Amino acid sequence: MNWNSITDLGDTAVTVPMAMALATLLMASQGTRSALAWLSLFGAGAFFVLSTQIAYAGWDIGVEQFDFTGISGHSFGATSVFSVAAYYIGSRFSAAAAFVAGCLGFCLGILVGISRIILGAHSPSEVIIGCALGGAIALASNATLRYRPRTGFVTVLFAFAIGAIVCCSQEHRAPSHQLAVRVALYLSGRSAPFARGTH
Repeated sequence: MNWNSITDLGDTAVTVPMAMALATLLMASQGTRSALAWLSLFGAGAFFVLSTQIAYAGWDIGVEQFDFTGISGHSFGATSVFSVAAYYIGSRFSAAAAFVAGCLGFCLGILVGISRIILGAHSPSEVIIGCALGGAIALASNATLRYRPRTGFVTVLFAFAIGAIVCCSQEHRAPSHQLAVRVALYLSGRSAPFARGTH
């Protein structure tokens, strides 16, 4: 199994464009309320994830007993975005299809989290919290969706858009972690960030 390709699915180069595409689709098909709910929840979750990473890099705020240095952004992004996107597509067929699709999307996010552990990018605690946060965001967002059981051009187009975003973003990683480190150094006044294994 190519764990690098799997982990790339959780990169912000994939999840952020997908989140924006999903918001646009929700606004067109479900209304402003659902779109704003999704963007607000996803944005709040992303801000929280980034804050934990900045706190560790700048001030060494973590939990050493659990090897926690910041929530896994890949795990959070993948579980939230893929769960909501899959749930929406499934809801165009039936409530049961929405539930199954949403669960599959969440499982894909968990697989991304596992890849982060295998590749040594995050500890199990960081991935578990990321997946839990992403799952909570997805559940809250999906609760605002209205069932409209029908297939259509818009749904098919969205599915192709997801595929295009994933394919075009493969091996094109966004510098989100580097940005977090730069912000941490600027705010803390340090010349070098705290990092796992450096103290």
